[in-house]
Amino acid sequence: MAFLPLGFAFELKTPLGIAESKSRIRECKQPWYDPHDGPRGFVLGRFICLWNSMVDRQGPMLVGWIHDDGTGCRIAGRSGSDINGMFYLCLVGALFPVIAVGLFREGKMGFSGAILLALSAAALILLLWSASRERRAGLVLADFLELTLGSNARHEFRHSPDP
Repeated sequence: MAFLPLGFAFELKTPLGIAESKSRIRECKQPWYDPHDGPRGFVLGRFICLWNSMVDRQGPMLVGWIHDDGTGCRIAGRSGSDINGMFYLCLVGALFPVIAVGLFREGKMGFSGAILLALSAAALILLLWSASRERRAGLVLADFLELTLGSNARHEFRHSPDP
């Protein structure tokens, strides 16, 4: 199984134009305030962002771009368990080494600081691994787009399902 903490890639092709595709998505998604689980979110220009719950915005999420391909449109992006949370964790994880080097150069990082940094890095790795294992949760949103647009989709779980 591949390590994909930011979800799996998907691509949908539809004979519908961009305006018609955006209109269908807006019509079929649930309003933000609906208490039942289901696809909700927004289409802003050519950017699309969907999630599955009114309460839990850290749950399954889909982000993508709508492209014109001449014979209709194509939506490509990523769908996974918690894309926005994992993005922020990757950003923090990228800052850890910078902070550690700065503290080491100033002579302010002692043994306890190194242990704290190592524990934080281990926690970050475990959270990213957990998100990678749960990326299948985003399949619901990719399927919603496929059904809404009547398209032929191509994404990871169509060609190589996880055991």
